[in-house]
Amino acid sequence: MNIASQASNLLSEHLGIIQPSVAIVLGSGFALELDSVHWQLRASDIPGFVTPTVEGHLGCVTAGTLGRREVLLMQGRVHYYEGNSSDSVTFQVRLANQLNIRNLILISAAGGIRKTLNPGSIMLVEDHICAQPLVATRRERWVYDHSWKDRVATACNDSSLSSGIYVWTIGPSYETPAEIIAFERRGGDAVGMSLVPEALEASALGMRVLAAVVITNYAAGLEEQKLSHKGVLHAATNAQAHLTNLLTVALDQASNLPIVS
Repeated sequence: MNIASQASNLLSEHLGIIQPSVAIVLGSGFALELDSVHWQLRASDIPGFVTPTVEGHLGCVTAGTLGRREVLLMQGRVHYYEGNSSDSVTFQVRLANQLNIRNLILISAAGGIRKTLNPGSIMLVEDHICAQPLVATRRERWVYDHSWKDRVATACNDSSLSSGIYVWTIGPSYETPAEIIAFERRGGDAVGMSLVPEALEASALGMRVLAAVVITNYAAGLEEQKLSHKGVLHAATNAQAHLTNLLTVALDQASNLPIVS
């Protein structure tokens, strides 16, 4: 039995008759208070689940409800720049897929390139650009579910919510001002160091993907500021209420999901 199967069997035993309809992966500094919690496991207790080393990534998996939906919440992710393999970076996605979860919401922090993206705003991801080579699994359709994204945008009716193109970089260094100018010219609206590998893996597995980035800072060179991970975490904490509202709406707008009675 491979490690992913061992992990899915462990979580299946904890879930029992409960079947989450959506998996949510949260990035740097983000937390989410579920309406009810069935159980929580540490990453270190799950076979194959690499414990995050970056501050602000809790490294735990929680089953519970948000609104009227059963969800599997994965708080904390690992990155390539931590020295992890592709299998480790995308492990959470394959685990959710083995648990028959077909809907995935990916949340990440990002720097705003587009001038209208201010810290605290949220951008739904339409598509992405890889700034460095990234081996992608085969896919024959859009990576991000545009129908789901459009329904969320309409239902939120929030002027601070927009859609755009996300630029993925491998990190861990922040981008230079010259790189940001180049990304903007290529059509990039926001930039970050995660989310894309997971989205590609989920798409290849036939999962529906909704991705959103919380703008935690202006990209390098756009403001007289020193970029730091501590600043990102502070901005992420301030955006918690806005993010929770978005996720609640996203679950409501995901079609064909069972409702908790």
